[in-house]
Amino acid sequence: MGYPGSRSAELHEDSLVDVSAARLSPVAANRFYVLRWLGVVGTLLMGLGGLGGGALPVVGNPYDALPGGAVMAQMLQASSAVVLLGVALVVTAWLLMGPFVGAGRASASVRSGELLRTLVAWVIPLCLTAPLFTQDIYSYLAQGSVVRQGLDPYSAGAVELLGSENHLVRSVPFIWANSPSPYGPVALGVAAAISWLTDDSIVLGVLAHRAVALVGIAAATWALLALSRRCGVTPATAVWLGMLNPLTLLHLIGGIHNEALMLGLVLVGVEVGLRALDAWPVERGRAAALFIASGAAISCGGMVKVTGFIALGFIGMALARSLRSRLRGWVIPAAVAVQTAVLVASISIVTALSGIGLGWVTGQGGAASIRSWLSITTDIGVSAGFIGSHLGLGDHTDAMMAVTRGAGLVVSLAFMARLLWATYRGTIHPLGGLGVSTLVLVILFPVVHPWYPLWAILPLAAWANRRAFRIGVAIYSAVFSFLVLPRGLALPPGTVFTIYASAAVAYAVLVAVVWWWYSRRGHRSLA
Repeated sequence: MGYPGSRSAELHEDSLVDVSAARLSPVAANRFYVLRWLGVVGTLLMGLGGLGGGALPVVGNPYDALPGGAVMAQMLQASSAVVLLGVALVVTAWLLMGPFVGAGRASASVRSGELLRTLVAWVIPLCLTAPLFTQDIYSYLAQGSVVRQGLDPYSAGAVELLGSENHLVRSVPFIWANSPSPYGPVALGVAAAISWLTDDSIVLGVLAHRAVALVGIAAATWALLALSRRCGVTPATAVWLGMLNPLTLLHLIGGIHNEALMLGLVLVGVEVGLRALDAWPVERGRAAALFIASGAAISCGGMVKVTGFIALGFIGMALARSLRSRLRGWVIPAAVAVQTAVLVASISIVTALSGIGLGWVTGQGGAASIRSWLSITTDIGVSAGFIGSHLGLGDHTDAMMAVTRGAGLVVSLAFMARLLWATYRGTIHPLGGLGVSTLVLVILFPVVHPWYPLWAILPLAAWANRRAFRIGVAIYSAVFSFLVLPRGLALPPGTVFTIYASAAVAYAVLVAVVWWWYSRRGHRSLA
């Protein structure tokens, strides 16, 4: 298609192995394996600590039988410190792996197969632990029960629909208890199926949702490998930056957020769409089938979270570019019509199968009531309201937030339109346009959580070759891995200090012991 950085897309199953990457020396390979095991120890600590310090349910909490609040408080602090110690080890191992994955195809680096084995090893300890860093999974369980019972999840919150004494509702975070669902019919359909399969069991429901998240992660990994080869990025680098990223492990697997499913569907849809364009016009039937499958996958991703729909535009502009020699001035309207038809068909089929109405189309603003300090537009609005209030102009914080958030969305949409046009002209790859425009959207989004940048980091991991980008992602991911407590709830300042101080002291002692061992014997045993 003539995009910058594009490589031949004649992809086969054996192309997912780094056959061209130079092997590491035995010394470097040994050191890489030590880092892999350091990460395994970290995720084991996270998994074990999560059983006491994670987001345990209100009903069915296995520690209810323990006597006294003091015992519970001490266990919470100790378990939370263990989780954060595990996070520190994972972050350390991940950062130190950076030099081993390489940036260019000619550099000696670990092959993608080794990174995939590392990913599996790091994920396994997180599979059976309690939810970590968030209570949102209990909202998913309650909303799934709402849909299974034939109620409208977009009409009211779980408390009103299921009743305050419902065992699922009692574990729903307070900020979501009275809010209609912000998720699309694919996410709620999956939640309803899990509700039916598990008979609203909290433990089995959590495990089932985590299994779905793992499927999403597996799909995203497959797509990331294929897309990185397509864009000339070393697959090992893409896997390291995107899938082994601590934020992916902590929040998409540990926290079981819906982004895992959304990103898996969207990235697979993008790769399948690009394969369809590779097949056109030689294999028109295959190309048409792949393109429909691509649009359906991306549409389903958008019906998890609406930001997934952005990819439809960039694949549509890539289609328009491939057809411009035939349709000339009508090429963009034709591409828009094709994508719109696939989108409408996908929504119709999902709506019919799930029985979920279209309330999600207009019900996306519920989360905007949250004041997220990571949102630049929210911070500007709150600051302006604070200044106005102290100048005697009255408290107009909400009005200022509406203005700044609206302006941020307008700017991000304008930037997205510019990149869509650049995709059509061939000055940026569709994957790059998707990643950059999504990154701008996240920066200016009304509500931002620490894992939201993954919307952009994962596609950009397969396209962005610049070292500055990787360094920026590494710094952000490392810092923000520590900013959410394992239980996902605010705790008294004294408790928070004790948890972080305990984890920091344990980490310092562990580093000192390892350094002593390495200086005495390690440099010889790893040589």
